[in-house]
Amino acid sequence: MKCLTVADPRRCCGEKCYRELPRYRLLDALQGRGWYSLGSLVHLDSGRVKSNPFQELLVRILSWGGGFVEASRWTGSERFCEEYRGAVFRYIAGRGGSRADAVYTPEADWRSELLQRLPEPLPLIVIDLSLVDKHVSMTELRSLRRQVGATLGVVRRYLWDRHLLLAGGPPGAYEWLRMFIGRGLVDYSLLPSDEAALLRGARRIILLDPNAEQELRPSDVLEADAFIIGGIVDRLPRPSETRRLMLRGLAEPRKLALRGSIHGVPSRLNMLAEIILKARYETCGDVEEAIRSVMSPRDARLRAYVELARWSQGRRKKVPWSLYEELASWLPLSPRDFVRAARMAGLEVEEPANISGHDRAQRVDRRDL
Repeated sequence: MKCLTVADPRRCCGEKCYRELPRYRLLDALQGRGWYSLGSLVHLDSGRVKSNPFQELLVRILSWGGGFVEASRWTGSERFCEEYRGAVFRYIAGRGGSRADAVYTPEADWRSELLQRLPEPLPLIVIDLSLVDKHVSMTELRSLRRQVGATLGVVRRYLWDRHLLLAGGPPGAYEWLRMFIGRGLVDYSLLPSDEAALLRGARRIILLDPNAEQELRPSDVLEADAFIIGGIVDRLPRPSETRRLMLRGLAEPRKLALRGSIHGVPSRLNMLAEIILKARYETCGDVEEAIRSVMSPRDARLRAYVELARWSQGRRKKVPWSLYEELASWLPLSPRDFVRAARMAGLEVEEPANISGHDRAQRVDRRDL
């Protein structure tokens, strides 16, 4: 069982979380009825229960309908709990002797009540589709559509569908994307993305641009109302493509950087959205920590290659194992990927010395050295 509390240091945004995260409006509605132990007549995925079942139930109510009814003899075991405003809310499922006060059912109708409780859907994650016609292959277009669908999934972990805005695309783009959005209530606009965000109440707008002069700072990620991500998928790199987005000049360009460099920073739309939302709601504005938590092994390997190439400067041929330990202190880098990165840079890794105990269990296969 996992229990989140207001004292949890990972959730240090305090009133900002209570004000912006929509699941707390669901907890307000439940508290008003005196219901603190909840179950569900609909099966919830175990991964989503582990993350936060109240968020999952909120998204279900807002997107598909349903609500809670008083439980008569519903029992189970406690799978999740969260403290909010001095009360503890528990999610009950499976077999056990814990009684539920209420259960979620698709037959109830809480959607209107929750919509009235919700504030404006801010912050916005905006995907700019003004360059969608520049994609030259069906592979790129299919990848773009998958990434938009995955971005909606990321937004639903924290907020709900109305916080995702697709803007700037030509007529028909939304219908083309609907296959991966399904019944999602994503907002759509034909206007330039920064203008569309402004009309939806965003006062400060950030454009994520890898070529921007300034890095995204904690104050940017915590205070901005909208974050624009270019809907660009390129199999072959097209430099400065973000600057060709059809905008009105209302957004501040910022780049996501790890230790001053964009190398290795994830570039998929859904991963960029995840970095923003993690930094805003989980890492207290620490952008680099959010980047590291989202990086894939491939991203870490690419960054390690860049660091090794800089280290060798074309003059060194062997890499000491101590350099792996240094990189692994700030990169989610495995020993095997360190070796692969070294090979990409044309370097040989020296045999690690005096490895024993737990370190031996983590040692790279000798054939990879």
